[in-house]
Amino acid sequence: MNYRKRKGNLKDNINCSLAEGFSLWEKIYAQSSFIAMGIIGTVGIVLVDWRWILPYLFIYGYGILGVVMRHLVCPRCLHLYEYNDCLQFPPKITMWLVKKRKTTPFSAFEKYLFYMIFILIPTYPIYWLLSNKIFLIASLITAAMWYSGQFLYFCKRCRVYDCPFNRVTLTY
Repeated sequence: MNYRKRKGNLKDNINCSLAEGFSLWEKIYAQSSFIAMGIIGTVGIVLVDWRWILPYLFIYGYGILGVVMRHLVCPRCLHLYEYNDCLQFPPKITMWLVKKRKTTPFSAFEKYLFYMIFILIPTYPIYWLLSNKIFLIASLITAAMWYSGQFLYFCKRCRVYDCPFNRVTLTY
């Protein structure tokens, strides 16, 4: 489907409960569960073998800020451009990162990057977390919280129709 046919004012779709933007609690839930997942993974790796922390920090930091937010999802988000709002808190960070709006679907390479980043962030630290069951359980809980929040709530209401995680059922 053509992306340009689907874009438009967020208020056009009465089924979108996120059409007016994100509440503070939605932002807190999404950010706290994702940041907690990264912190727990980081601490777990450092406690076992600190030498492996740099690849994880690169995947987590540059993967999210430099790739997902700057080049993949956020430049295609209508919330950012129509309401100056963003699931990231505060939205000004995203607006500073995103330099150019994109209206094209994800390329095969962009989809690959997207999946690799979101697969590696929760799975990379597991090897090091195995030696500490509390950190392992906490990491799995925060990953489950973030992914269930995305798939069961945010992705069902998302306006980035070309995102691989999007779960919106489009009706024409």
